Amino acid sequence: MINALFICREYPPFEVGGVARHAYYLVKHLRSKGVKVHVLSFGDPERSDESVTFVKPKSSIIEKNKTSILRDARIPLEIVGFAGKAEKMLKEGGYDIAHVQEPYVGGLVRYKNKITTIHDTSYGELKAIMRHPLNAQNVKRALFYVAMGFPMEIASIASSKFIIAPSDEVAEELLKVYRVPPRSLKVIWNGLEEEIYDKTDISRIDARGKLDLPLNKVIVFATSQHVARKRLDVLIEAAKIMKEDGAENIKIIIGGAGPLTSFLKKKANDYGLNDVIVFAGWIPMKKLPLYYRAADIFVMTSEYEAGPMTLLEAAINGAGLISSDIGGFASLLTDGTHALKVQVGDPEQLAESMRMLGEDKALRQRLGHEARNFAKKFSWSKIAEETKGLYEETLNNG
Repeated sequence: MINALFICREYPPFEVGGVARHAYYLVKHLRSKGVKVHVLSFGDPERSDESVTFVKPKSSIIEKNKTSILRDARIPLEIVGFAGKAEKMLKEGGYDIAHVQEPYVGGLVRYKNKITTIHDTSYGELKAIMRHPLNAQNVKRALFYVAMGFPMEIASIASSKFIIAPSDEVAEELLKVYRVPPRSLKVIWNGLEEEIYDKTDISRIDARGKLDLPLNKVIVFATSQHVARKRLDVLIEAAKIMKEDGAENIKIIIGGAGPLTSFLKKKANDYGLNDVIVFAGWIPMKKLPLYYRAADIFVMTSEYEAGPMTLLEAAINGAGLISSDIGGFASLLTDGTHALKVQVGDPEQLAESMRMLGEDKALRQRLGHEARNFAKKFSWSKIAEETKGLYEETLNNG
């Protein structure tokens, strides 16, 4: 039996973004395939058990919203201590594999059979940030990626036998920008936990009833971290255009949290959209499937993504998809067949696509049906099988 230690920044119930869900479902399915997995992550130590060890953070490392400079400044020292904790566990636990889920918490970990998943790159994040006004939050994030993200990615690449990328686009960045040797790079896509996220056994009306959402509106749902590259500002701009054009049948639900939450809320308020847009806050993993099921339309406005899993999770519930025309899963979707694709940062095109899907139920249903079939191709069981195969290859190569 292969014995692996997962080294994570976030793990449920201490979620910051999609990486926590990625780790949770991958661990679950690796265990179902006979791999023994223990998880090391930041969180409340009182929630630790025989399968997961949580380390109490003294910094802002798993905080979702705006953070203080003092708590941010503690992150580097905390990562050094976390790496030491990981190395001690690896040595004492007799692990075959160290699987790091985010390079900046595991770049300093030294272990013979180390694998690192790089979900997205500092290079990609910086490109996205630099396309926006450099306000205080964006400057702080840019400094993080320059001073810490990029060096830790380099350290992870140098100390890992294999690097996993979740999309062809991220793999291309790793090859061209980071010079990862092709033999050391594997593309393993994100997956979908169909039995959890598929809520088609209940009606949209029932799902809305459970969430206290209106029954007489077309529900548009979007959820993500509230950071620059997610471009939720474009969704708000599109909502403004639709309201000015007289659209009254749309209700937009924005889930998630992050450093830009207050900016986004102010923008919606300044545009007089409080009757159109609801900010749902960070939605717990157990409740998220209901939101997907309640939605008629799911919108992904990002300008840079490795996945995201949210597209699959919405698709399995038959929502009509609107997606930025970018990499990741979006690059595999056919415009007009699985989704309506829009150019990044174009609120007018997004508003027109939402209007079209909002008014044409048959189109929504057709796109939703095809998107559902697309999502079924990406099971966590398959992803876990590929990951287990990489573990075996790592061990067989000494």
